[in-house]
Amino acid sequence: MAALVFKMGALLLKQLAKPLGSRFEQWAMQHPVARRYIITTAQVMHRWEVYITRGAEGKAGKAFVGAMTEEKSVELASKIASEGFVFAVGILIVTFEYDRNRRKEIEKKAKEERERLAILEQARVERERLFSENVEQQQLIGQLLGRVDRLESLIAEEQQRRAHKSLWGGFFGPKGL
Repeated sequence: MAALVFKMGALLLKQLAKPLGSRFEQWAMQHPVARRYIITTAQVMHRWEVYITRGAEGKAGKAFVGAMTEEKSVELASKIASEGFVFAVGILIVTFEYDRNRRKEIEKKAKEERERLAILEQARVERERLFSENVEQQQLIGQLLGRVDRLESLIAEEQQRRAHKSLWGGFFGPKGL
């Protein structure tokens, strides 16, 4: 739900960026300090544009690039202010989305790590339980072997006693009479 709200908010902000950009443009052009910096930036961009254009046309050497007129500088500066604002909003949205996804991924990895540790702990407890059961079973097996040995010795004694009674072929024994 939060992701949907965030996406809708980002979409709304993107839609409002252009009208807000024109408002920002008007404010920047009326503010004396901002206007001076924006016009200076427009002049620098004009120089770069001339140099790049000359380089693309294959013209070499230095060329004198005159300053733009105040009207053209203001027009380019207003475009720079408006598009710069829209670009900044776009970067802000992308940054927030990246940060949100990164946090979600970190949370997912932490959850997986907790689950893995829980499984390891459960396996350790199960191993300890099986070990104690194994020890207990070994003791029971030892007791059973002791009982079997006692029974075998009693059976052997009984067989010896019977064999001893019937030493004369059973003639003088209880069956013989």
